[in-house]
Amino acid sequence: MTFEPVITTWEQEFTADGSKQRIGASLFSETRSTLRCRHIAGFLTCSLVPPPVFVRAERRETPLDLEFGITRRIALGVHLPIVRVNVHETFRLDSTGTPAQDSAAQALDSLLNDTTYAFGSISNTTRRSRYFAGDVELRAKYRFLESHDYALSAAVVVRLPTGHQDSPNRLFDLSTGDHQTDIEIQVTQELTLVRRLWLNAMLRAGRQQPGTRARRVGPQSTLLIPHAALAQLNWDPGDYAALDVAPMYRFTRTFGVGVTAGYWTKQRDRYSYRSTQDSVDVATRMGAPVSAGVLDAGTEQRWTRLGIAMTYVSSAYEGSFSIERTVNGSKGARVPAATVVRIVMRTSRWPF
Repeated sequence: MTFEPVITTWEQEFTADGSKQRIGASLFSETRSTLRCRHIAGFLTCSLVPPPVFVRAERRETPLDLEFGITRRIALGVHLPIVRVNVHETFRLDSTGTPAQDSAAQALDSLLNDTTYAFGSISNTTRRSRYFAGDVELRAKYRFLESHDYALSAAVVVRLPTGHQDSPNRLFDLSTGDHQTDIEIQVTQELTLVRRLWLNAMLRAGRQQPGTRARRVGPQSTLLIPHAALAQLNWDPGDYAALDVAPMYRFTRTFGVGVTAGYWTKQRDRYSYRSTQDSVDVATRMGAPVSAGVLDAGTEQRWTRLGIAMTYVSSAYEGSFSIERTVNGSKGARVPAATVVRIVMRTSRWPF
């Protein structure tokens, strides 16, 4: 039995060129700015002030893992996650800590509420929209080798479409899962050198099966896409691969401290209309044909995370704590510059 809460937070994103910007920064160029003027040293100085929007995204996954050993080498498991998503969306605060509803903020809210876009006002995630089930996973694991200093295992994971996709009608909504089926292969190895240096590594590769997704058909880099472009589309998400390593130093037989490093890469997604009539409907509403393939660009992802970790392992219990930071991200898509905090609590029991 494993209890493994994971908290991921971010306020900035990596752009296609690898630089960082605040979430929703493109709103500054897509909406009208306010002209603000001040007298400085007897001169009138004017500058354009963009809509003062600040966004902080938070995703908390609270899963329970159950694994049953059929033999000493073969185990079957299930991963049952509950996910809490919460996006804090505010305007600039004044000296009293109250959001300042200046002309730029009012103009942005008016634009978002207009029937052309129908996104709704800048506001936090509502309470009823925070908790959903994540994507349930079924796992079969086989341990190839196990000795005093080395262990090697492999697993096949089937991720089910039980999660909740993000809404195309909320600017900064977060998903709790992809709501489509994945098949993932995992290979894990543990090596202990001179009884102190503990080398852990996991290689993962996943094939994502086609599904459907509601999207506003337009460039991924553009936030303000008209509501008329909304359609339910065929979605073939790109396959992915990941490598995680965690070299640790064991101060005692049960306690160790070390660093973590993770690399993730995903291929481009593919979108298409479910029928010719769907394409015609969007073209009629928009006044011109729009290819669903315009959504493909900017869906490749690549990121690297670094962190620190500590762990305690005994014959019956295991616990660990780690904190990681995404240090770079690129390859087309906006990648969260996220901080990830993970806690693991695990115990094993004879069932009979």
